[in-house]
Amino acid sequence: MLALAFSEMVAGLAQVPDLAPKPGLSPEQVVQYQVNALQHNDEPHADGGIERTFRFASPSNKSFTGPLEHFVSILKSPAYLPMINNLASSVTESQIEGDLATVAIRITPAEGPQQTYLFVLSKQHDGDFDNCWMTDSVVPMQEGESLSDEATTI
Repeated sequence: MLALAFSEMVAGLAQVPDLAPKPGLSPEQVVQYQVNALQHNDEPHADGGIERTFRFASPSNKSFTGPLEHFVSILKSPAYLPMINNLASSVTESQIEGDLATVAIRITPAEGPQQTYLFVLSKQHDGDFDNCWMTDSVVPMQEGESLSDEATTI
């Protein structure tokens, strides 16, 4: 029942193409919105999903990934390509400790085996994004890894 309610709520988020970071969104909602945007990457235009995903990249993430054009090239690299036009996704684990959150999400890509990604998010405390969860990094996880395994490497 809870999974169904979460799924319905996320489906509603995916219908809002211009969603931006806001304090009311949980880390899981932020990740699911980003993955759903990538699932419909070419709506309303080519790489529109990547643009929507980029809005949720934290300022520190954006300083690392560079401008949107570089972010596009990263997401289209072999490590992250399974997220583009994915068929389905589900949150498998999540942890929140203070202002840091980790969310593992399993992706069913259009081609190839399922892949799990670890999203690391932080709650922002400045400017326009005060109290908003934003993504600091995304790392492909190896089969069988869990958040407790990753916690030592973050």
